[in-house]
Amino acid sequence: MPGQRCDVLDILRLELEFLELDLYSAPTPGRPLLIFQDSPTCPRYGAATCPNCALTQFAPPECRFEPVPCHHIRLNDACETVDSLYRTGTQDELEEVLRNWLTATIKSLEEKQIEARKIPSFERSPRKPAA
Repeated sequence: MPGQRCDVLDILRLELEFLELDLYSAPTPGRPLLIFQDSPTCPRYGAATCPNCALTQFAPPECRFEPVPCHHIRLNDACETVDSLYRTGTQDELEEVLRNWLTATIKSLEEKQIEARKIPSFERSPRKPAA
């Protein structure tokens, strides 16, 4: 996706699809794929920072300058993050928590889009036909 401007909702949907296809769990030569970082949606590709990453907006402000801000997104009420789950959870636990967060966030953003598209109803006086 580098060089392409994508809507955050599209990026979240692609992340969910990537997860649902078990691509983060698929055996790969070398190291396992890293959540978000090794996704086709990541604009980083070896950069020292995360330029123009749509996911950074979900990271707490104090974590936006971390080497991988998206790994600090709070995924649930327990404040678990990709970073914390890599250290304390299993791959299955990480994927389940991430799936739940992606699904809930997508739903929330879709609802906001629907609300934004609604046109307020104004009472209009009926037009009188031309004589």
